[in-house]
This record gives sequence, C-alpha cells and structure tokens, in this order.
Amino acid sequence: MRLALKVATLAVALALCIGLSGPSIAAKNKRAAAEKPTIDDKAGPLLAEACKTLTGLTAYSFQAVVTLDKVFQDGSKIQTDRSMAVTVQRPGSFRIVTDGDEFQAVSVFDGRTFSLALPDRKVYAQLPAVMDTDGLMDLLATQYRIESPLGDLLSNEPCARMTTKVGYYIGKSKVDGVVCDHLFFQGKDVDWQLWIEDGPVRLPRKIIITEKKLRMSPQFTAVLSDWKTGEQATGNFTFDVPEGFTRDDHVILGVKQGK
Repeated sequence: MRLALKVATLAVALALCIGLSGPSIAAKNKRAAAEKPTIDDKAGPLLAEACKTLTGLTAYSFQAVVTLDKVFQDGSKIQTDRSMAVTVQRPGSFRIVTDGDEFQAVSVFDGRTFSLALPDRKVYAQLPAVMDTDGLMDLLATQYRIESPLGDLLSNEPCARMTTKVGYYIGKSKVDGVVCDHLFFQGKDVDWQLWIEDGPVRLPRKIIITEKKLRMSPQFTAVLSDWKTGEQATGNFTFDVPEGFTRDDHVILGVKQGK
C-alpha cells in the first residue's frame, strides 16, 4: 500500500444532532451530513501547506522508523519494525535502504532501470523502466504487486491522488521533541493521522494509517526524521552489484514491500 496520501476516498461524515428530537429528524440530518463531508478550518490549510512543501522539493532525503501490524488467523496482532533510509532526486531517481525484523532490501532507480537487492538472500533483480518515478511505482504496483508504504513521499506529485473530504485538527503534539500540528482524517475504509512540523518548513514528521476494512484494523506507523533538502540531500542512484550476489529477476515477482 502507498503511504496514507494514496487513500482513494475519505468520505465519512459526523452527524451532529444536538438539540434535535425524533428519529426521523436525526436520520435526515445524518444523511445530509454524509452528503456534505468537510475538513475543519484549521486542518485544511495545514494539509495544503504540507502538500505545497512536499511538491516543491526536487532533491531530498529522510529517515523513517516504520511499525507494521501483522494479523494472524487466530486474531493475534504482532508488530514488526523496520528502518528506512530514503533519498530522492525528482523526477526519476531514488534509493531506499530497508532493514527490518522480517525484511531487508535495497531499491535503486535511476530513470532507466529499477534494481532490487535482498542482502539476506544475496540475490538481486533488475527491471528495465525508462520512465519517471510515478510511472515506475504504477508499474510495480499493477504488474508486480510491489508497493512501498512511503510511496507517496517518493512521488513527483505527492498529494495529487488525495480525495480527502473529512478531517479534523487535533492540536499540538511532539514527535521526537519536534512540535507538530496533529491532524486526523476519517474515511469509510481507512483512517489516517498526520503530524506536520510546526515551523517555517511544513514537513511531515509522523504518519499513522488504520486499515479499518481489514480484520483487527491493522496499523502502519512511520516516524520521519533527519530531513535534508537541496544540495544537502546527495545520493547515489547507480546500482553496483554487491560481491557474491547472483541475479534472479524472478525475485521481483515474489517480493511485496510494505506488507
């Protein structure tokens, strides 16, 4: 799944029936609210500022500490962790190094070839892809079912696919000591929360996605830090085959990032 910003539709309304009596009036009011979902006056502008900041970046990097819920058939829910080092050069280059409890990988894209290496298995795969990052992510998702949980932070237009209609401002909150504005967005199948840095540069500092439609409502959490932009965000987008690795392009068919 792409990070919360990929959510296809967030359209749940909150029906407020204060001071009204009678079930027929309440039901009518609830239907009217459902037809006119809203984002409150503070959440909307803050989200717009964050989208503007992200869209304006050409070269950037960040660190992410990611927590994923894994749900088992008996209802047990176990958390797994991973760290991700992400470097992006728009419109068509990125490098992601992932080190987790159950998943280790290096993903590199240079605008011509997508390379995926699995250090624990000492194998790598490559896929010709003369396109930009958005085209690559669509290709990987539709043909290979490979998706990054932070995919929208790689996109050239990170907020283009958002259809957010219901949102609330929660208040001030700290993430790793950084004061942020905490926003909550509610949807039929997915809820998501976003912490935006309270400062001159409105960068996301934390994201939580709750998959309400899935059993036990598993969550994805990412805490983002060490943001660098412009010349400070230097990256190497050339894939050099590590010593002792063998090529197996079928690896791409069997790997699902972010799951």
